[in-house]
Amino acid sequence: MHQQAIDKPNTSPRHPDAQAGFARQLDQRITHHLSQLAPAPARLVEAARDAMSSGKRLRPYLLHLVAGDAADRDAVLDMAVALEMVHTASLIIDDLPSMDNALLRRGRPTTHARFGEATAILTAIGLLNHAVSIANGLPRMDAVQRGALVAILSGVMGWQGLVAGQELDLNGFSDADHTGDALDRITRINALKTGALLCAAVEAGAILGGRADGERSLLRRFGEDLGQAFQIADDLIDMLSDSTAIGKDVGKDAGKETYLAVFGAEEALRRCRALLASADAALVGAGLSPEPFRCMIDAIFTPMLDRVPAAQQQAGAAR
Repeated sequence: MHQQAIDKPNTSPRHPDAQAGFARQLDQRITHHLSQLAPAPARLVEAARDAMSSGKRLRPYLLHLVAGDAADRDAVLDMAVALEMVHTASLIIDDLPSMDNALLRRGRPTTHARFGEATAILTAIGLLNHAVSIANGLPRMDAVQRGALVAILSGVMGWQGLVAGQELDLNGFSDADHTGDALDRITRINALKTGALLCAAVEAGAILGGRADGERSLLRRFGEDLGQAFQIADDLIDMLSDSTAIGKDVGKDAGKETYLAVFGAEEALRRCRALLASADAALVGAGLSPEPFRCMIDAIFTPMLDRVPAAQQQAGAAR
C-alpha cells in the first residue's frame, strides 16, 4: 500500500477499534443467519458454524469501508455475511483431498479433516446457495440493486471466477486457453483465485454506497491490485514459513507457476510493494478517505512481508 504506511504501520487505535467493532457485528450477523438453517441436519450446521467461526474478515470489512457510513447498515452486514460465506466455501473446497489436500486452516483442522470429505463438500454447497439467498433478499434494496449484487456473487463463484482459478491453479493451462507468457498466466490465476473475491467486495460496497461510475472504476483497480499483492504475499509465506507460525499448511505451491517461483523472492517482494502502492493511488483517486483502508491493509500485509527478510536470513545462515 502507501509506502510509508507499509514501512511504518499506523498505530492509531481509532481504525483498529473500528475494524474490531465491525467484526463483532459481523460475527453476530453470521450467527443469526446460521441459526436460520434448521431443520438442516445438525452435523451440517455444525460444520458450517465451525468453518465460519474465524478469519481475518478482510473482504467483509473492505465492503463496509467502500459502502461508507451513509449506506444501509443492515444491507451492508447481510451482504458482508454472504460474501464471507462464499469465501469460506471456497476455502473448504480448496482444502479438499482432491484439491490442495490441506489439514490445517486458521490454526484449526480443515472442514474435511474434522467432519469428513462428504460433509465438507455439502457444507460448501450449502454456504454458496445461502449466500445467493441472502443477497436476493436484502432489505430496502430495489430489484436492480439486488440483481446486481446476486450477479456479483454468481460471477465470483463461477466460470470466470473461483472455479476457473482453482482449475488453472491445479491443472494449468491447455493450448486452447490462449495464454501469453508466464507473467500473463500468473496474473490471470491470481485475479481469478484471489482478486475475484476482493473485487467482489469492492463492487458490492460501491453498489450499496451508491458510488458513481468513475469511483467504481478506480475502486475496481484498487481491488485488482490488492488481490495480486495478496496472492504474491501469500506465496512468499507458503514458501518461507512453517505451518505452526501461520496456522495453515504450507508447501502447497511446490511445482506451481507462481510469481515467486518464476521471478524469485526479492522480485516478488518488490512487485508486492509496487502493487500495494498502485492500489493506494487508485483508492486516493477514487476520493475515499484512505486511512481506514491503509490501517486494515497494514495490519494484514506488514506481518506477512516482515517474515520474508527474516526467513531469507535464516535460509542464508543454514547454507
